[in-house]
Amino acid sequence: MFKYDIHEHAYLKLLDLSDVEELFALTERTRETLREWLLFVDDVKTVKDTERFVKNAMQQYADNNGLQAGIYYEGKLAGVIGYHQINWQHKWTSIGYWLGNEFVGKGLVTNSMKALMEYAFSYLKLNRIEVRVAVGNIRSRTIPKVLGFYEEGRVRDAEWLHDHYVDQVVYGLTAADWRKIKIANEDTVIL
Repeated sequence: MFKYDIHEHAYLKLLDLSDVEELFALTERTRETLREWLLFVDDVKTVKDTERFVKNAMQQYADNNGLQAGIYYEGKLAGVIGYHQINWQHKWTSIGYWLGNEFVGKGLVTNSMKALMEYAFSYLKLNRIEVRVAVGNIRSRTIPKVLGFYEEGRVRDAEWLHDHYVDQVVYGLTAADWRKIKIANEDTVIL
C-alpha cells in the first residue's frame, strides 16, 4: 500500500474502495471549477462512476502502470494526484492533479508533486516526468514552474474541452534536473 506523508497535516494514499463516497462528494462540490479544465467531470454522474474510476486506478497500480493517490488534509480527502501511466521502455511518466475548492492555497499540490517526483526518480528510477496543462489554466501551470520544471513547448489543439480545442503547455523534468534541484536545496541555508 502506497502512503506518503507530505507534511504534518497531509499525506498521500492510494485510492481504494473506501474512498469512493468521499471522492464522489468532493467531485460534486468542486464540479463547476473542475469542469473548466477537466473533461472527466462530465462522466462522473453517480457514485458508481467514481467507483469505476477507483477500481481502474487500483488495477493500474496492480499492473505497475501508474498510480492515483488521494491527497488527504487533516484527515479529509482534498484531491487526487497521480501518474497517468508509466512508459517503462523510455522511463517516463506524466502527472495530473486536482484539488477541491476548499483546499486550494495550502501547498497541497506542490508538496504532493514533490513526493511523486521523489518516488518517480528515487524509487521507480524513471528518467523523466511531464506535466501537460491547458495554456489558460494559470493556477495549474504555476505548480511545475515553482518546482523547477522546464517549459518545453506548446502543443496546439492538444486537448478537447467540451466544445473546443485548447493548446497545452508541456513542462518536463529529468532525473538529472531533479538531482541538481535537490543539491541546490540542500546547500540553501534558511535563517
